[in-house]
Amino acid sequence: MTTRHGGTDRISTKTKLATELVILGRILADARERHGFKQAELAEKLGLPASYLSKIEKGTRRLDVIELIQIASAMGADAGELVGDVEKALR
Repeated sequence: MTTRHGGTDRISTKTKLATELVILGRILADARERHGFKQAELAEKLGLPASYLSKIEKGTRRLDVIELIQIASAMGADAGELVGDVEKALR
């Protein structure tokens, strides 16, 4: 059956990037722990529910570059270094 927005062969970007999102989540969780934050503490600092960070760290929620910068800043990490860590892990 053809869908309204692209046909039967469409695969969501989230599905295409499932492995990469898990890697990103693991790197963010490791960085959070290195900087001494629990999920709930960092989420509170960001003004977001802890489930928001939990989904990112599990790789079930995508985030954009602005969100990545905000998360990195809130925990005192360098967003560029985090991106570099993701790049290395994807090689």
